[in-house]
Amino acid sequence: MKVLRTGLMILCGFAIFQTATAQEVNDTVKLFAEMKTLQSVYQQKALSFDIRYTYASELHPEQVLDSLSGHADIAGSSYYYQLANTEMTANDKYIVTLFREDKIMYLSKPVALNAADPLEQMRESLKTAGVIRCSVTEKGSVKSIRVGFRQGGPYKEVQMDFDKSSGYLTAMRYVLKTSMLMEANGGANAEAPQEYGEYAIVQSYYDNYKQLSDQQKRFDNTQFFYKEGDEFKPTAAYSEYKIFVGSPDLQ
Repeated sequence: MKVLRTGLMILCGFAIFQTATAQEVNDTVKLFAEMKTLQSVYQQKALSFDIRYTYASELHPEQVLDSLSGHADIAGSSYYYQLANTEMTANDKYIVTLFREDKIMYLSKPVALNAADPLEQMRESLKTAGVIRCSVTEKGSVKSIRVGFRQGGPYKEVQMDFDKSSGYLTAMRYVLKTSMLMEANGGANAEAPQEYGEYAIVQSYYDNYKQLSDQQKRFDNTQFFYKEGDEFKPTAAYSEYKIFVGSPDLQ
């Protein structure tokens, strides 16, 4: 099954938050203010952590249909994501995406909306999702934010759990349209197979947080390629890869 393979790469940078003040949030202006506060812990530190995703149909939430594991390193606007056989490394000049199964290296320019900025990712989602409610609750060492969306939209609900002592995100639960996770041509407009149901439950777990060291080397694009005249060429370590340039004016 490949339901998750594309969809979870998109969702991977969807939520890197901290904690919030316990209160009801009933509009997007207040919600964005909360989210800005949540981001601060990740913007102040260079972090490394592991990620695990599971997928289930809303029709049978107890049955896990697929799962993926990965890793993330984040330092300001620079980031690295690894999920299954796909890796993405970004700095202020390049985004390098490796498709390891196909031996393809895809080069592009950084964009305003990127996987390292969850606030922007959420804002883009909210443009079409339509928030109707948001609550912040506490139970023991866990603080949770639950966001509900208008009926019939791409998202039904998102819940984020945080460790109160560290402020780190520990888990997320998305209820979203199954079509958003499909790899078929047409993306979010693809029709989900009937047996999957209209809505999917994607749960993500974040652990093994560490301070990121040797940041400069971690996000250095010269480990992947070099330029010879106007041509991009792979380094010896990636000699089997074919390079595709996604930005025509890439320097």
